[in-house]
Amino acid sequence: MNWINAIIIAIVFFTLIILITRECYRFRWLIPYFKTSIRYRHQSYVNNMDKPVDIYIAMCDHYRPFSGNVSQEIAELRVVTWCREYERIARQYTDSSGNHPVHTIFYSESDYNPYFLDTIARSCRNGITDVEILIDHNRDNPINFKRKIEEYRDVLFHHHGLLRKDDQGKITYGFVHGKWALDNARPDGRWCGVCDEVSILKETNCYADFTYPSAPDITQPPIINSIYFTHPSQKRPVSHENGTLIKSGCWNNSSLLCIQGPLVIHPNAIFGLPVKIDRGEIGFRNEFSRKRMDKWLQRAPQIEGISSSIFIKLYTAGMVDQTIRYLFSESGLNQFWSFLEQCYNDGEHFRIHYVSAWGMYNKIHQLCNEKSAINLNT
Repeated sequence: MNWINAIIIAIVFFTLIILITRECYRFRWLIPYFKTSIRYRHQSYVNNMDKPVDIYIAMCDHYRPFSGNVSQEIAELRVVTWCREYERIARQYTDSSGNHPVHTIFYSESDYNPYFLDTIARSCRNGITDVEILIDHNRDNPINFKRKIEEYRDVLFHHHGLLRKDDQGKITYGFVHGKWALDNARPDGRWCGVCDEVSILKETNCYADFTYPSAPDITQPPIINSIYFTHPSQKRPVSHENGTLIKSGCWNNSSLLCIQGPLVIHPNAIFGLPVKIDRGEIGFRNEFSRKRMDKWLQRAPQIEGISSSIFIKLYTAGMVDQTIRYLFSESGLNQFWSFLEQCYNDGEHFRIHYVSAWGMYNKIHQLCNEKSAINLNT
């Protein structure tokens, strides 16, 4: 029986090793997180600035009308309610330039419905909504993924008047990967299957990826709280786990720009846990608060060499019924925008700018190289 006990012990030992290794992989972003110093402490920071700090806010919605496998009627009610209520509330608020908040809908290709997109397109023409691409897929292959992207991109542009062309006359789009599994980021290969996704995104004229952060999900890359260029590689997956941080005066047209949202650890006991990981989501489980905004400002990405501009990419799942109810309540978007305009839009220390995902990309491009103007062909 000794040999049986030895086998059992060995199995338990190697299982523990696998589990520990997996968890270490999941939290590899913690080392760069603690190495990165907090950017500033509000007043002490702005007192050293000779001009106001510009805060660019983009809300990116992982938009799945049929989330939860609901019926056509419920999905339609979600979309119609969203378009009506969002415009009603957004019209009440303006940033430092007099612009209303803009909501970027990353519409899932698997939830495609022409009537829904035509409804959203009308909201886009009113200037308070924009549409980009979200892809949910599993065990896919490069040929099928490229075909899916190109067909969906062209349908959005030619049939619904969405997306836009760049200065080369090509349709361009922003991207979010479903389940955060960009470039086959999961070790088990689920929710993707394509190891050269970054290359395909560049080939199909994606202007930037907005997928991350995803922590504590295992797909979280070790690069955090950053805007950076990742270099496409057809030889290995997870190209986006390596890259070059964006700098003033530098631009790389051959690489894919990754615009991350803030990733923050709140050292507070919540539901018995010592900390809470905040990845910039606003929803019924992650309500907005002043404390969260302060932390986002401390960790939000900047362009190296330009300290007067901060980019905060937030996200929501706007087609979850509880989130719809929360966002359109007094404690939701009303509270969020009111707080921004009251506390961070005085014109002396801070200026708020509401931008779409495209608008954020465009501003980053212009700040990096003022000589490289972008034509907004919409």
